[in-house]
Amino acid sequence: MPLVSIMQCNPAGVVLNANELTVAAKQSIASKLGISETAFVSTSAIADFKLEFFTPTKQIAHCGHATIAAFSYLKQTGKINDNNSSKETIDGIRNIYFEGNEAFMQQRAPSYQKPNEYLQQFLTSLNLTLSDIISGLEPTIVNTGNSFMIIPVKNEDILKQVDPTLK
Repeated sequence: MPLVSIMQCNPAGVVLNANELTVAAKQSIASKLGISETAFVSTSAIADFKLEFFTPTKQIAHCGHATIAAFSYLKQTGKINDNNSSKETIDGIRNIYFEGNEAFMQQRAPSYQKPNEYLQQFLTSLNLTLSDIISGLEPTIVNTGNSFMIIPVKNEDILKQVDPTLK
């Protein structure tokens, strides 16, 4: 039977004993939890644990804070006794280590990409303009497992006015 926990500071769902859950069941649970990501923990033949990550709408390859939530919970509940562990995900195996009660994870080296012809679409979707960006710094797509757009805005007031159009 799956055990569900939600970490509170940056909410991430953690579902233990997920071996028997179908992809559809995992998606349904993540949708019902309604938080940004939920980690489903299963057994692995190639790592200590297998983790699968779901948002309320889709499966994703990797999630840092849900990994930390899952491994912190596994350590707190005595399912990990060592200071080293590992996870299998759809994008490979990553090492996890602990210092005291704190969990840390290995990440891929970041890759960087310019948004080029999509920049205006990104800005429009966030209710931003080119004049909101710090001069000399360019928006960049950064990926260590999932892609994120980094947009250097001029000040906190501009940041507070970001109003994403989600489609």
